[in-house]
Amino acid sequence: MAGDCANRRANAQLIGPMIIAGFFGTRTSDPGFQHILANLESGLIGGVLLLGRNIGERKDLEEMIRRITACKCLTSPFIAIDEEGGAVERLGGNVGLKGAPSAAAVARNSLASAYVTYGLLAQKLSLLGFNMNLGPVVDLNINPKNPVIGRLERSYGSDADTVVKYAAAFIEEHRKRRIATVLKHFPGHGSSSIDSHAGVADVGSSWSSDELKPFKRLIQLKLADAIMVGHLANSTKWGGVATQSGAHAIDRILRKELRYEGVVMTDDLAMRAVVHERKSASVAAIEAVKAGADIVVASRLKDDDQTSDVGAEINEAITARVCTNEIRISALKRSVDRIRRLKSRWTRKYHRENR
Repeated sequence: MAGDCANRRANAQLIGPMIIAGFFGTRTSDPGFQHILANLESGLIGGVLLLGRNIGERKDLEEMIRRITACKCLTSPFIAIDEEGGAVERLGGNVGLKGAPSAAAVARNSLASAYVTYGLLAQKLSLLGFNMNLGPVVDLNINPKNPVIGRLERSYGSDADTVVKYAAAFIEEHRKRRIATVLKHFPGHGSSSIDSHAGVADVGSSWSSDELKPFKRLIQLKLADAIMVGHLANSTKWGGVATQSGAHAIDRILRKELRYEGVVMTDDLAMRAVVHERKSASVAAIEAVKAGADIVVASRLKDDDQTSDVGAEINEAITARVCTNEIRISALKRSVDRIRRLKSRWTRKYHRENR
């Protein structure tokens, strides 16, 4: 134990690539952005998530991304956004760009049209400097009244064949522009009746193994750059929320049953399914790593907290558990190896640095 604590700085930098952090602010002069940049350059985090709250003037957005891209970082950072189209649209008319239709709208048209739509979406992200898009959604639209999937038209359809072919168009067009994509929300959010942004979505009475089919097929087709686990509970299948210590959606279903060897990341740990008045995103991050997540994503520590240094605090929390041997260095190294392999494929700067 003493040896691990003696190497605290090295451990913190080992953990860094496993954290994608959000911030508050729309300009490079904002304190939140300054925290993010400092944490990237010190190796405490490995990527940044930009949300709608970070999108102000286009020139400010471009300058933030330019500063991140040019950072003096140990490895090239992920610059991530969730740009699905439709209800989940960050970069449309608000910054003088064309928005994309929802997944359901795309699937109502031809597959050829989908390739055109997603080619334009990926081109938009590439021009701005993003290298990761948190999509596509590959949940089956089992419950059309689902408040976070069905009602928002975020699913391509209720059958796996439709979902797979349209998701493949999304992924392939992003790959052409060296943008990593993330399949979500494993093990399947489409049958839920609760929005996991508001609380735990228990799918024990609604979930079926059919919801694994899109993930399984896309893994077999080698189209799964990374997979996001949702905040979904199912006591008989994998236990509590998939990113809680003791839950088995990642280790038993994704790793063993589906034989997925790539990067697994969490949904935003700041969502109320995991964070509440007695539990911060730092605690949730520890649980997620223990459950097998390679990357933890946190946009904030708590609902009412807009000032904390999110990335640094989460890194410190995980590092402290390494000191007590609650989290094994060997497991962290396996996660970082997966992340490096992903970055080597889809991140331009990393590719140049490691030729």
